[in-house]
Amino acid sequence: MIGILDILILLFDIIVSIWNAYASGYNIGLLRKNNGGGFNEVASYAGLGFAFAGMAYIIIVVLSYLAYLFSYVTEDTVNFALSFDFLALGVLIIGFGFVITIQSIIIASQRRNFWSILTAIYNGFVELLDIASYVSGFKEAIQVTKGDRKGEGNALVIIIVAVVIEFFIVYAAFKQGYNKARSGMRMDRSR
Repeated sequence: MIGILDILILLFDIIVSIWNAYASGYNIGLLRKNNGGGFNEVASYAGLGFAFAGMAYIIIVVLSYLAYLFSYVTEDTVNFALSFDFLALGVLIIGFGFVITIQSIIIASQRRNFWSILTAIYNGFVELLDIASYVSGFKEAIQVTKGDRKGEGNALVIIIVAVVIEFFIVYAAFKQGYNKARSGMRMDRSR
C-alpha cells in the first residue's frame, strides 16, 4: 500500500499546493494594485489552478486510502477513484505546470540569479516527470475507468468530498496571500 516515501511525497505536494495558492493570491493582489496583466496574470491564475488540481489530487488519494483502510470502500472503488483522479487532474496539473514552467524560465532569464535559475530547472524537471508519468500510466488508468465499474458511485462521493475539502484549503491560502498583498497596498499608500 502506502510507504514512508509515498507519505513524504504527499506531504511535500500538500505544502507545494498551499504555497501555490498563497503565492497566486499574493501575485493577483499585487497585479491588481499595479493594473498588471498579460502573461503574469495568466501565470498567476495557472498557479491557482495548479494548486486546486494538485490539492484535489492529493486529497482524493488520501481519502481513498483512508476509506479503504477503514473498510468503507472496496479495492475496486479505490482503483476507480485513483484512475479517474490520475486522468482528470493529471492533465490539468501538466497544463498549469507548463504555464508555470514557462513563467519561471522567463523570470530566470530576466533576473539571472541562483534561486530563479534553480526554480526554472526544478519546474522544468518536474514538468517532464509529470508528463512521463502521465504517458506511462494513461493506458492502464483508461482501462480501469472503462472496465468493471464496481464502486463507481462510492468513488464519485470520495472525489466530490475531496474537491469540497480542497476548495476550502486552497481558497483560504489564496485569500491569505491576496489579503497580505492588499495589506501591503495599504501600507504603501500611507507613505
